[in-house]
Amino acid sequence: MIFSVGFMGSIRPVWAFSIEAKAAILMDPVSGKILYAQNEHQRLPPASVTKVMTMLLIMEAVESGRIGWDEKIVTSKAAAGMGGSQIYLKEGEEMTLREMFKAIAVVSANDASTAIAEHLYGSDIDFVEAMNNRAQKLKLKNTHFANETGLPDPEHYSSAYDLAVISRELLKYPEVLKFTSIWMDSLRDGKFILRNTNELIRVYRGADGLKTGHTSEAKYCLAATAKKGDFRLLSVILGAESDAARVAQTKRLLDYGFRNFQWKPVFESKKVIGRVYIKGAKQEQVSVQLRSDFGVVVERGKELVVTTRITPDKNIKLPIKSGARIGTVSAVLEGKIIGQAPVYAAENVEEANFLVKGWRWIRDFFKSLFSKKTEKLNESFERLY
Repeated sequence: MIFSVGFMGSIRPVWAFSIEAKAAILMDPVSGKILYAQNEHQRLPPASVTKVMTMLLIMEAVESGRIGWDEKIVTSKAAAGMGGSQIYLKEGEEMTLREMFKAIAVVSANDASTAIAEHLYGSDIDFVEAMNNRAQKLKLKNTHFANETGLPDPEHYSSAYDLAVISRELLKYPEVLKFTSIWMDSLRDGKFILRNTNELIRVYRGADGLKTGHTSEAKYCLAATAKKGDFRLLSVILGAESDAARVAQTKRLLDYGFRNFQWKPVFESKKVIGRVYIKGAKQEQVSVQLRSDFGVVVERGKELVVTTRITPDKNIKLPIKSGARIGTVSAVLEGKIIGQAPVYAAENVEEANFLVKGWRWIRDFFKSLFSKKTEKLNESFERLY
């Protein structure tokens, strides 16, 4: 896992650049930094890109233990009657969560989405309420869900930015990519063929997700992700004119990102990366380390001028156990913080005794006194000239 606490700011395009769609965004999914944006906050119908939220709630349910991948789900009459993209589930038909999730990820199955929603929350209405609650927790201002599928509804809308934020959350579950990267597969003992609706994963090197959408109202939409080396990008396009257009415009957007930006590894996890001063500690300089690799996205050509600094947290209480958080490491470029991560004590730290504290007080007093005298001498010297 790679860590970079995000700055949801944007980097201006290096040159004039536009995407042929109603809205678009390019994001670093590690930090949340926006690398390109076009009408990113405009409320638009998202079609089946809605299902990035559907899949997110499912993944969170799996993680919490509420449901397992091999658990059987029974198809209700309502789920079987869903229109649009589907795997033609019949009322009473059973499939495992793994099979139904695969159907959602690969062919955008509305019937599977509703069947899982009902199974997890008792009704699709309650599932949709959970979707909207999750959107609120993510502080999304331009999203409201009316269903779990993305079928047209006046009260169902989102934005390129909001969908990117949801997709970023979804990417915190790497297992999702095992499903969204499937090109061809099958269900029902090979009798029902699945072909991914996301053409990008077949034609773009490194692409392994994420979710397509299409209705006559929304036109052609795509939340996509691709990884080259250690560098992953996330994009969302809403309102393209055709399937070919959404793929072509997504390729342009990803190419723009990979061509103009790069991933810069800063520090590796579980290695001592520096020390922080902790007043009152037996050893004043305490070694720190990261729990996850730390890196940042920078414009190409600027990776060599990134600097780092480590600052201790305020009000640290002694003693400190090894592994306790005690500060923050920041990556700085041209005077601006472009990424941060928490740092942790690499050793146990005891509180200094009374004698040591007293000696340090005397030491620091004379240091301060000498520093003030030096400053006055410098000021006098400057006045002479």
